[in-house]
Amino acid sequence: MTERNSLPKVSVYLITLNEGRHLDEVLSSVKGADEIVLVDSGSTDDTLEIAETHGARIIHQSWLGYAKQKAFALEQCKNDWVINLDGDEVLPEGAFETIQHRIAQNDINGIYLAHDDIFMGHSLPGHRHHRFRRVYRKSKSHWNTSTKVHEHIEVEPPLTHLPIDVKHYGYDSAHGYMDKLNKYSLLKAKQREERGRHCSLARVLLIFPLMFIKFYFIRRMFLAGWRGFIKANIDAFHFFLTEAKLYERAYRRKRGDDVEKSER
Repeated sequence: MTERNSLPKVSVYLITLNEGRHLDEVLSSVKGADEIVLVDSGSTDDTLEIAETHGARIIHQSWLGYAKQKAFALEQCKNDWVINLDGDEVLPEGAFETIQHRIAQNDINGIYLAHDDIFMGHSLPGHRHHRFRRVYRKSKSHWNTSTKVHEHIEVEPPLTHLPIDVKHYGYDSAHGYMDKLNKYSLLKAKQREERGRHCSLARVLLIFPLMFIKFYFIRRMFLAGWRGFIKANIDAFHFFLTEAKLYERAYRRKRGDDVEKSER
């Protein structure tokens, strides 16, 4: 068994803006990390005070965009092994030590962890959890900074996964979730335009029912009762809203409107 003092040192990094609601629980879940790097873009709540109580190294950085902000934060970490969490993501008890022991085997460059999305205060039973690259070697990874939303990091193989479900509060309330998806859909529409993807009326017509089927049946949200039904509708609406905004931007541009001004 690996001795505790021989376990690899791990940096944990986060980007924050007014994450005080869950931050104490988040940082408590990575107790034992060699360092916590918190890059903040202007919090006005108690985010910074909470971070200080956990000994985090706080760096102030104006907002660069999701991917660029995380790339900046990654560069501030002093250790090669890092864990990236958002300010509303909590590792379960014992997970940090499990991660340390796995990476101590020195045969991988990264680990996938799954999201346990909290919705209306509780997990969604039976829901298929999506996996994300959350643990990796800094020297073998880089953020794709061309993306505006749903950012992802590229990690050189080999990678593995651990049966660890990260508690994710980001979708907890229908109101808060819809606020996020409204912002994300606009960023996603702009990103698709930049990549040459234009509005498709067929997608406007079909995207909502197809995505509802995906989330409700394939991802098994039907097992969560009415909460699952509601969340599947919200998730599907996010895709519809992206297509609707692609259509609106093309329509306004054709009529000579100021597209960016209309979205302020």
